[in-house]
Amino acid sequence: GGVSFFFTFSGLSDQNAWDEIDIEILGKDTTKVQFNYFRDGKGGHEYMYDLGFDASEGFHTYAFEWHKDKIIWFVDGKEAFRRETNDVPVTKAKLMMNAWCGKGVDAWLKAFKADKLPVKAEYQSIRYTPFAE
Repeated sequence: GGVSFFFTFSGLSDQNAWDEIDIEILGKDTTKVQFNYFRDGKGGHEYMYDLGFDASEGFHTYAFEWHKDKIIWFVDGKEAFRRETNDVPVTKAKLMMNAWCGKGVDAWLKAFKADKLPVKAEYQSIRYTPFAE
């Protein structure tokens, strides 16, 4: 019932459109990562990528490149998913990381069990690199 995130976010709290780019490890299966994005509040772009390892057993590098016309996701330096080119987010966003227990999203995360507390997500490092297009 938990998920750890690395994502960009803009939304109503910033008086902006809801744009988001996600890298999500779902606690129900830590051998996969979910890539996703939203443009103006519209999602439906979820993709589960088989990692070939258990993300909970060690550090790995997860990344994405956000271009004006595409998003490219990477795992351990290798392109890990098709390049998304439709309705790519355009709004400036914050970089965020967190771990949370989902409520009301059991179909996505499975039911959260309070006896599994505490939950944690560990991030060894983060890097933001702007580039000109």
